[in-house]
Amino acid sequence: MADPLEEPRPRFTDAQLAEELASGYGLSGRLTSLHGERDLNFRVDSDSGSRFLLKIHNPAEKRSSVEMRTGALRHLDRIDPGLPVPKVVATTDGDDAMIVTGADGRQSIAQLFTYLPGRHAGRDELGAEALFGWGRSVARLARSLRGYFHQAADYEIQWDLRRTASLRERLHVLGEQEAGLVLPVIERFESKVAPVLLGLRAQLVHNDMSRQNVLVDERLEVVGITDFGDMTFAPLICDLAIAVADVLDGRPDWSEMAGHMISGYSSVTPLEPEEAAVLGDLVAARLAIAVVVSTWRLCTHADAPEFPETTLNFLRLLTSEGLEVVSGRLESVAREMASSSPAAGPARSTADLVAARRRSLGPLALSYDEPLHIVRGEGVYLYDDEGRRYLDAYNNVPVLGHCHPAVVETISRQSRRLVTNTRYLQEESVGLAEELIDRAPVGLDRVLFVNSGSEANDIAWRIARFATGRDGALVTEHAYHGVTCATTDLSPEEWPAGFAPPNVGLVAPPAPSRADNTAEVLEELSAKGHAPAAFFVDPAFTSDGIYGPAHDWLRRGSELVRSAGGLLVADEVQVGFGRTGEGLWSITTSGLEPDFMTLGKPMGNGFPVAALLGRSQLVDPFIERTGYFSTFGGNTLACATARAVLHTIEREGLVAEAARSGARLRALLEQVASRHEQVGGLRAWGLLIGLEIIGEEKGPDPRCASLVVNGLRRLGVLVGATGAGGNVIKVRPPLVFSEEHGEMLAEALDASLKVATAAR
Repeated sequence: MADPLEEPRPRFTDAQLAEELASGYGLSGRLTSLHGERDLNFRVDSDSGSRFLLKIHNPAEKRSSVEMRTGALRHLDRIDPGLPVPKVVATTDGDDAMIVTGADGRQSIAQLFTYLPGRHAGRDELGAEALFGWGRSVARLARSLRGYFHQAADYEIQWDLRRTASLRERLHVLGEQEAGLVLPVIERFESKVAPVLLGLRAQLVHNDMSRQNVLVDERLEVVGITDFGDMTFAPLICDLAIAVADVLDGRPDWSEMAGHMISGYSSVTPLEPEEAAVLGDLVAARLAIAVVVSTWRLCTHADAPEFPETTLNFLRLLTSEGLEVVSGRLESVAREMASSSPAAGPARSTADLVAARRRSLGPLALSYDEPLHIVRGEGVYLYDDEGRRYLDAYNNVPVLGHCHPAVVETISRQSRRLVTNTRYLQEESVGLAEELIDRAPVGLDRVLFVNSGSEANDIAWRIARFATGRDGALVTEHAYHGVTCATTDLSPEEWPAGFAPPNVGLVAPPAPSRADNTAEVLEELSAKGHAPAAFFVDPAFTSDGIYGPAHDWLRRGSELVRSAGGLLVADEVQVGFGRTGEGLWSITTSGLEPDFMTLGKPMGNGFPVAALLGRSQLVDPFIERTGYFSTFGGNTLACATARAVLHTIEREGLVAEAARSGARLRALLEQVASRHEQVGGLRAWGLLIGLEIIGEEKGPDPRCASLVVNGLRRLGVLVGATGAGGNVIKVRPPLVFSEEHGEMLAEALDASLKVATAAR
């Protein structure tokens, strides 16, 4: 059988393509031609609204090679389902592929795949962080392929770097100048590289993690890996060399940027010294192959794609510097960056760390049945100790996404300049206070800085008791307001069995099945001698099971409490800073003007900073009496960080974005919920969503909810559970959560619900 590189690409008319798509997959729609070196690729926008990738393989492609790639994709889905690789779509007959006949009578194998969102990155827009992630993705994919093999894996393909010496056979297609660039690469390969390759780690590798085959999102994070057509059994280091050559493509800063790619790769799979020693020569070999093979194909196939001029320029650059020099420099960079990478892997295994944690921290709970060993965060993703990526749809602390550059830079810059307390005049604390007051509900004209939401609620409770002379508190039945002694009493979610402070009254949240009992609770408290000092309320009722917005309920409760002499504390710790998509604070949409508003969690995007906003007539007398001061509350670094968060939310329009992405996410999850009887209801407010999981008797089913949460974790998506029954799936992602992330969540939720249903 002919070589796929020698055989012309398939030829199909538009009518033939439409007919094959309809007969083989029952689909109709618009086809858009995509890049393909030797195959035909089309994006399919089906009439039903779904999107696919149709691939028609080269007529010379062996069936066994196609089966090898199909098996690899299935293996990846089992080993690392969070990897952004396509899935094979079965034909109407249930097959992985079908045979199609082209306009010239030649037969080809055709396959349909799921379509991956994203775009191809430009060469010069990839910075250090993006290239680190690219290198990490190369290693993660290779690591997940480690246990897979197929009998067709060792087939011959000219793009295999091991075959660099065979380029001699095709040097005649080059001009004299180009041949003069390629020949030294071949000679060094034969004398210095080929003998070493035999002893290096080898396995099935993707073999083409170029910019043409990798998709990125708006933050330049890798969200798609496509085209496994060059997959072969080869030394592991070849995968990295190919990525360095094709992604950097002759950039002036290529050697520096290569270091970041190497560092990212080594954070998953550290390079061995022998691999580092041949990396530079393999980069040159990849460039030489690209020049020779592309030129050779153009000589015989008029429709073959040309290699970019930058590829030849990159090869010129390397040879002008001297291949020996380049090889030594990359070896040095590889060893240095691999050993010094801050994400070069955890010091201890997950099992060892679990045991050490138990010994040193005691029986503190961990999320998920299978503990997550997280070593890095970036945007909406977290990465574990093995390099697996998780979509974070749960953490509201990094409201801007993990490690947002604006926050990282602010922390770095301010920590070099000044970190001190509020008893010195400093611009950052005063400026932050002014900015918060400017954006606060009417009447809140004082700010006290603390370190956590618990402390903010604690000081609000102290001032409320001081101002009213009372000790009664109202909270919702499963509320959470903090971990201090005082705020634990205000957090029934944390109460041990049988514990109920006599001065705290529990109000039913605004659930459809619950009657408003605020008036009765007030009467009971007063009858026990605990007249109300304050009503603490999270306007989204996050810990109760997510019941916001409930504006009428809030207004009625507030009027009752204030008529009884109490104060209103709006706890915005979980839902503040734009999560509802209707403004920075959830309380403002009710039209209420609280006496206090507490802020925490997202205020510093992970840096510990929090605040109490209150009325001056309540706050000032308390300060004058107690001389309130917090050593770290309001320190320069904390306030500078909080200002960066506030400014970034506004600059990037994240409140409006939370409304848009939240509405889209809700629609997606409603579609999923409609297919599963165990979802009893869905409640949403912006990017805060709760799915109620019920059992056969329509009551709370916490076991099924736990199965869903842990199932999602195994699929690479992180959510939590909340509510008095522990049966409400809580979705509370960073505000940079986009539509494509919502689609990932919805798909994983659908799969997890199916598994949970079968298991219960």
